[in-house]
Amino acid sequence: MDERKTQIIGYAFAVLQAVLYSTMGIFGKLLYATGMDSQQAVILRFICSTVLLGAFMLVWRKERLVSRDKAVYLQAVFYFMSAFLYFFAVERMNAGITTVFFYLYPAMVAAINLGVFHEKLTVSVAVALILSILGLVLISGIVGGELVLDPLGLVFALASALSFAIYTVLIQVTGRTEGSFTVTFTLSWTSLLASCIVFAPSVPAMLSLTTYQIAVGCTMALANTILPVVLYIQAVKYIGGTKTSLIGISETPFSLLFAFLILGETIAFMEGVGIVLIIGGIVAITVGPLLGKQD
Repeated sequence: MDERKTQIIGYAFAVLQAVLYSTMGIFGKLLYATGMDSQQAVILRFICSTVLLGAFMLVWRKERLVSRDKAVYLQAVFYFMSAFLYFFAVERMNAGITTVFFYLYPAMVAAINLGVFHEKLTVSVAVALILSILGLVLISGIVGGELVLDPLGLVFALASALSFAIYTVLIQVTGRTEGSFTVTFTLSWTSLLASCIVFAPSVPAMLSLTTYQIAVGCTMALANTILPVVLYIQAVKYIGGTKTSLIGISETPFSLLFAFLILGETIAFMEGVGIVLIIGGIVAITVGPLLGKQD
């Protein structure tokens, strides 16, 4: 496969995983409507992910079930830490502000790759970073509103972003030694174990799940964990962590669009401008490779 085709596939995977991740809020609302809280939803998500992917891999048998690479387990730690810290950040600050700080992680990935792997920071990547962050600021509602930052909440949000940035960079290391399904299953069962420990009071509720909750949980596991994690890992292999993480920011406008189309929520003018800026950022880093040009 030539380099141009590889990059096209990488960009396609990166966009598709962002689209899938963006539906998490919809499935979350469906579970909350049944009386579940966020902690129970997290546990259910990883139970279903572990069971579904584990069953698939036992039948498929193309990759080993459990990773033997220590770096994968380190990756799993940062993957769960990111979600865990984000949970605490949202408890102390509103979701819009938390999102802005969390999605600084592509800049952190770029900085780590520049410092550790000496990856070149191209003009298109720099432009995409600027446009995407500006778009996030507009979508968050900070502009024209009263900005209230909780110091501890800010620490949690930035720590969550840094954890996800390290997780992304580690994919570049583990991607050479382990298959994407092996890594994803390892992330799933370790996150399930960690969730059951951290959210122990919520575990008994898993014994009285309804058929509907299990169905939603399985759909969430497939759409918001198994498929996007596999696609994210493959995208990083093809186009690198910096570009993949930048395209991942499109999860935010996709979330707004799905909420508008499915839940009937409105999109404010500034949110619309933010969406356009983020799309502009994605175009900035993809148009060259798609046309067969190098930055």
